[in-house]
Amino acid sequence: MKTGKLLLKSGLALACLALFTLTSCIDDFDGGGPKPKKVITLFGSDFPANDGLHVNGKGTVFASNFGKFDSVKQKYSGTKVFKIKRNGSISVKASGFEAPMGGVQDSKGNFYFNNENNDDGISGVLVKIAPDGTSSQVGEIAGWPSGLAIDDYDTIYVANFNASTIHKVSPDGVISLLATDNRLFGCVGIDVDKEGNIITSNFYNANILKVTPQGEVSLIANIPDTTFGFAIGYMTILDDYIYATGINENVIYKVSFDGTSEIFAGTGENSTTDGLLNEATFSQPNGIAADEKRKILYISQFDEPGLRMIKL
Repeated sequence: MKTGKLLLKSGLALACLALFTLTSCIDDFDGGGPKPKKVITLFGSDFPANDGLHVNGKGTVFASNFGKFDSVKQKYSGTKVFKIKRNGSISVKASGFEAPMGGVQDSKGNFYFNNENNDDGISGVLVKIAPDGTSSQVGEIAGWPSGLAIDDYDTIYVANFNASTIHKVSPDGVISLLATDNRLFGCVGIDVDKEGNIITSNFYNANILKVTPQGEVSLIANIPDTTFGFAIGYMTILDDYIYATGINENVIYKVSFDGTSEIFAGTGENSTTDGLLNEATFSQPNGIAADEKRKILYISQFDEPGLRMIKL
């Protein structure tokens, strides 16, 4: 579905965008029971970001734009991070950067993302955007720092696409190594569970891994039937389940902590179609983040632009 405008398939979707996740808009009832869960497109082909998502406590969504590969410059083209309020307005949170990835906001309103890795695989820079909009470099991290997660104490955790590491960043900006393990090479998606463990997903092989606060690494699950080298974009945790984007399979996976996994949404077709979970389609879903308070998943798309939503 390519329109160049907001893709709003119905009056229901229009109302949802106007109120941006108001529960009564999405979770209505028919005959005493909840309606089946659906995938809804909030923004379509004009949506300007295709990478990591983050939702703060107010329900504001932040979206990094890694961009597309520029064959002339031999770099990815993204330069901005965007802020999407619940009323549907989009503004630029940060600009003038190089292929920003991931993103988290701390309790003081500072926003962080990874910058300057852009396919060289040597190192990247963790950037901090203060509430007044000023930017600073927190520090450089070897490899290709990618996804970010943050815990209740404002400690940030950094996955690494091109190194076998997980780093942590203290609230005062000190970067240290949390874990080193060959299984961590290729990890992008990352989140923190309710026990303080870091959960991360491997872009190459669809492994879901747990890293304890002491740095011990173990396998939770391997999602089968994915494309090696293009398996899982990002992941998030909501209601004791892991949700991960099957970026090449065009589906959303649901993984339990006992290691079982299933296709949660999407038919596998590469397109952007709203509807019931088993009928809707995605176009290389990539970023995913949970609004825990409102029980909503947001998904960005890497191929055909779009911001999608599932109310649980």
